[in-house]
Amino acid sequence: MKKSILVMAVAASMVASTAAVAEPKVYGNIHLSINAADNDVPNADNNIKMSSNTSSLGVKGSEDLGDGLKAIYKAEWEIDIAGDPTATPDAGNPKTSGSGLLTGRDQFVGLKGGFGAVKVGTMSSNYKQMGGKVDAFYRTPVEGRGLIKTQSSMHGGRGNINGRQTNTLQYVSPKMGGIQLVANTTFTGNNDETSGIGLRWSNKAFLVYADWISGPTADTLTCTAPACDTESAAKLGGKFHTKAFSVALQYEAAEDRVGADYIHAQGTFNINKNNMIGLTYGIQDRKELSVGGAPALANDSTGLAVAYNHKMSKMTNVYVAYGARSEDQDNRDESMLSFGIRKKF
Repeated sequence: MKKSILVMAVAASMVASTAAVAEPKVYGNIHLSINAADNDVPNADNNIKMSSNTSSLGVKGSEDLGDGLKAIYKAEWEIDIAGDPTATPDAGNPKTSGSGLLTGRDQFVGLKGGFGAVKVGTMSSNYKQMGGKVDAFYRTPVEGRGLIKTQSSMHGGRGNINGRQTNTLQYVSPKMGGIQLVANTTFTGNNDETSGIGLRWSNKAFLVYADWISGPTADTLTCTAPACDTESAAKLGGKFHTKAFSVALQYEAAEDRVGADYIHAQGTFNINKNNMIGLTYGIQDRKELSVGGAPALANDSTGLAVAYNHKMSKMTNVYVAYGARSEDQDNRDESMLSFGIRKKF
């Protein structure tokens, strides 16, 4: 009898332990497209090529610590399925050599409870987070932060002036009346850190948000002076969506930080539950530069994208998309026709 009680006690403790630590979830997606480019930029590569668009693999989970408190974690990597050795952490960003076939994305650990969530590690900044909410073409070759440049570089990539921040502490408040606060700062040991704060309000049909971020600019990232200049950027955005359609708008006052202001507008229409068409239009309003004391023409641009998406299932979709950008300078127009497939798991 005593042996039976002992066996039951051990079994119960094992079940309790298993319940406290949720099984790690392995997830990811394979996203490939064939792209036909037509660029007027000198020495441009206008061949038809295949690209991997933020194909990724990750693991995430949590542990119940009791009293409503959980430990949370996430580790995600981008995999360049197309085999490009110069793949960047986010699709659509300018390529930089040496980043390899496997690059880090969000990788953090933290605590979550009634107070909200606190995370430390590498993660999307407050400024980056809402960019994908107003872009149905996010992570495709015609996304706003890529070819058509209707969103700034602070929505992609890694680093102080980009969207995915390393060495970061981030706080996310619980939702109260649909309102949520996000605040983050880096701890790099540099003279100037990158810090930001954002507010979101949402319900079933509406999303409204405002974000602010401040930190070193591209010109001061290598500054070694005791106090280097920092610049800030701010944005406002929102989205209204129903089962039939959605409209979204975002404005960025980012000229001081990344050299341009941006307007991103998008509308989508659901033909039925499996088929959607969408249109993006936007402007990149670049800072005027001076040459020898005389003002020079700012290289402003307008961007346009249109796409048709077909859901084959909840986890698989195919699409055809066209994007184009026209710049004020002669011989600087770019366009792309893309056919893609994405499989989530």
